Amino acid sequence: MLKGPSPAAMVTRGALASLLLASISVAGLAFSPMAGAAVSSHTSHTSGCAINAGSYPGSRSTDCVALSNSTVFVDHTVVSAKWSLTADKFGFTNLCAAVTIRNENKTTYFFNDFNMTLRPPKGAVTVLNFTAKHALEDGFIAPGGLASGNICYDYFGLAGRYVAMYSPRAHSSIRGIWLVNVD
Repeated sequence: MLKGPSPAAMVTRGALASLLLASISVAGLAFSPMAGAAVSSHTSHTSGCAINAGSYPGSRSTDCVALSNSTVFVDHTVVSAKWSLTADKFGFTNLCAAVTIRNENKTTYFFNDFNMTLRPPKGAVTVLNFTAKHALEDGFIAPGGLASGNICYDYFGLAGRYVAMYSPRAHSSIRGIWLVNVD
């Protein structure tokens, strides 16, 4: 039987992750050449987003739901996320995404693994855990460049549809969405 971390450890990890996210977001806005750039997506959803994605918890009209090849076009970047259940180095099961971000901007693009969150079938949005092998982390991507790595979330055996959300900027109304079905 797989065991997860204690509730106290989860709260501590969540609090630390939230504090780290806030710090990185502020640093990214302060130092990124893209800080003042407009966030964009294809609002018509004719290119880079699924046309008929259906409804899901927390859906917005500006969301860009992943195409069948698991990619979205958000903020002049192509973001791919391939989802799977994997065991971390401690033996716990995680829901992880192998993420690739391709910068199609004309300037440097700042990325951060905290830009992605996960909503389980029941419950509140969760933040990533720090056990991913080859983690995405954060950094800058030159025009035409790529960044790739893994992002993982605790998995507690709950089957159903998970909603993964990629927000390129803090408080952005445009998000990339992956609808991940776990049996």
